[in-house]
Parts: sequence; structure tokens; C-alpha cells
Amino acid sequence: MLQPVRKTIQASRQHLVRSYTTSQNFINGQFIDSKTTDYFDVLDPSDTTKIVTRTPLSTPDELAEATASAQHAFDHVWRDMPITGRQNVMFNLQALIRRDMEEIAAIIVAENGKTMEDARGDVFRGLQVVEQACSISGYMLGDTLGNLAGGGAAVDTHTYRQPLGVVAGICPFNFPAMIPLWMIPTALTTGNTMVMKPSERTPGATLKLAALMKEAGLPDGVFNVIHGTHDAVNYIIDEPQIR
Repeated sequence: MLQPVRKTIQASRQHLVRSYTTSQNFINGQFIDSKTTDYFDVLDPSDTTKIVTRTPLSTPDELAEATASAQHAFDHVWRDMPITGRQNVMFNLQALIRRDMEEIAAIIVAENGKTMEDARGDVFRGLQVVEQACSISGYMLGDTLGNLAGGGAAVDTHTYRQPLGVVAGICPFNFPAMIPLWMIPTALTTGNTMVMKPSERTPGATLKLAALMKEAGLPDGVFNVIHGTHDAVNYIIDEPQIR
């Protein structure tokens, strides 16, 4: 039933003003045009005759490519980077978010329809998590317990906190910056790599954050962005490489 409904919607939107950009995937550190022929039109909340952007429904190959990129980055780059190196990326990222907060907020206003003040709050609440990640090493400390067993046996226990590997985020439309930033800083700074699916209704803030992470020095492949609806969500849930 979905395809006929989508065709009906597209047919009813012939009046739309066609001045827009098309959102891209972000895979292995590069913004890449999707090869899909299926898109979700993001309408301007203040004038629904206009399209703000078209969100691609990423192809199965693109979903797999993003996951493979994250797995490769985890195996060969990110897992072995010292915690101080990962924290340094977050230090850089928080400064860049502060620098571009107005731009990120404007993207949220254009796609989501929030007021500018509310959009700034959206970004700021996410920024607080980035700042928290700058000191995350204290939360990653393990535990030790000496002389656990008696009877002459020398048994000590040691607990370590290790990254899982490739993780994923699936975001709603209502907080386009805050909710991605609830996930990204903690997941990455603890050593995981990531595949993120923003809401197809509000992709712009996550893509802007991807650009800032690259500028902050995040190695290619550590963070990837794909787009879609239920098919992309099902892929993330079912893909065994995503932990």
C-alpha cells in the first residue's frame, strides 16, 4: 500500500515551488549523493507550497556501505585511539557547535518550524552532552578487587569498560539537534563508531553536525549518516554488525 500512496502524494504536489537542495548521505567522511529514486519532500512549515529539502531513502547498498565504513573505522582507527584523543575531538566539536549555533538553529527553524529561541535551546541542550563527553574518562574507569578468594588461592578481579563496536541512532523529528547529540558524544568518546538515521522530516541538523565532526578531526568512517523511513529502521535493527 505504501507505494501507491506515495505516488498519490507526489501527484498532488505538482504545485510545489521547486527551489530546494537534496540532502546527502555521509559515509566514510564524505557527503555523497544517494543513488535512490525515492525521496521524502521536507516542506517549509511556514509555506507548505515550498520544499526545503528532499531526503533520500537510502538504498540497501548505501546502508551496508555506511555500516562497513563504521566497522572498518572501529577495527583500524577508533577502538585503539587513546581516550584523550577521542576527548580532544569533543573539545573541538563543542567549540565548533558554539561557533555555528545560529546556523544550526536556523536549519531547525526551516525544517521543523520551531521559533529561533526554541531552536537555540534545542542545540544548547545537545551541546551540554558534548561538554560532558570531554570529561568522560572518569566514567569509564573500571574496578579491581584483590584477594577475592581464600584458602591460599590468590584471586583478584579486574573490570574494564570496553566499546561495543558499531552502534546506531534513530532520531525523531521534534528535537533535530538535541536528540542526536544525546547519542553521538557518549557513543563516540567511549570508543564506538556510529551509523545515524535522522528523521526524514528534519535531516539538516544532523548533516551539519557531521560536517562539524569532520572539521573537529573525527577520522573518516567513525560517524556515518544514512536516511530513510521504516526500511532503514528495520535494517538498523536487524543488521548483526550493528551492536
